[in-house]
Parts: sequence; structure tokens; C-alpha cells
Amino acid sequence: MKAVTEPASDPRFDPDTCKFNWQSLAAAECAIPDELHYWLTLPSSLTQALKQRSGAFSVEVLDQRRVSLTLPIDGFNDLLGPCPMFSRKVLLKNGNTPWVAAHTLIPERSLERGGLEQLTQLANQPLGELLFATPGVTKDHLQVCATVQGWGRRARYLLNHQPLLVSEFFLPELIAYEHKRLTLLRQAHPT
Repeated sequence: MKAVTEPASDPRFDPDTCKFNWQSLAAAECAIPDELHYWLTLPSSLTQALKQRSGAFSVEVLDQRRVSLTLPIDGFNDLLGPCPMFSRKVLLKNGNTPWVAAHTLIPERSLERGGLEQLTQLANQPLGELLFATPGVTKDHLQVCATVQGWGRRARYLLNHQPLLVSEFFLPELIAYEHKRLTLLRQAHPT
């Protein structure tokens, strides 16, 4: 897969409008490294999975504001651009170590029609806790991409039948942690 040069943890970085080579999970499956397979294919809450591995999980908000984006963006194919959206960029951390850079885009019409305005007030609360605790939330349009720092995934969620797009980029520190964890597991349980 073609890698993109911008670092995913840069708050000016806009992963959803750059020219990433986003692919379906099925198309990229054979290229996914072992230490990232779990993370890229995780169907449940990333927040919960990170909390299980972290003694000090936290969310650092890098930027949140209303923006106007040129469309189409995969996942918002029914919207015409430019489109007003709420943008939230965060780091999901283990202590002071960033593990995941995440970017959420919510069309203004989702905020207005779907009663999703509370998503603009999350502060340091992880979005995943709210999404996976809300009955009826669906997840589709799963895609992955390679970056210089590692890999990313994105999915569209429908909350109250309104779309939002969440992109998550797995940073080198998480990849190193997972590589070490898998190595120790293989040594403890050789085949």
C-alpha cells in the first residue's frame, strides 16, 4: 500500500480530506502486519481495548471546531460540498504516551437533525464510550490505509440514524507495545 508522509499526530493533519489510499479491509487484509491485525479488525470499542492494555488511559483533545470541507469524502457520499462539519481531533494515550490519533467528523445536519449536539461537548471523554453504550448504533464503511507512521482505519457510524466518520491512526508506540506483547506470548506458548 502507498504510504502518506504527514504524521497522524500533527493537529493540523486532516486525515479525512488528504489523498490517502483508503481500501476496504478485505482488500488490504494480506498486507496488515501481525501486530496491527487485532487493532484494524476490532469490531468492538477501541476505547475499551486500549483501557484493557493501559494502566493510565486518557484522552487529549488536540483540536475541535466547526469546519467547512470539500466533498465527497468516502462515507459521506450523499453530501455535497462544501459541507459544514464539526471536527474533533484527539490523542488516545497510555499515560503520557500517545497510542492512537483519532479524528471525528460530524456533518452539521447530523448535529441538528439527530440531536447529536452532545458530541461537541465531550471534552476529554472518549467518543467510543458513548457510541458503544448507545443502543442502535451501527458501524459500516470500514476502510484501512498505510501511513509513514503505521496504519489507520476509519468507519462510518450511524447514531440516531445520522452519520459521523471516525478515523483512527495507530501510532508507533502502540505498534511497538503490541509487537513486544505478541513476541512474549509466542515465547510463552511456542507452537
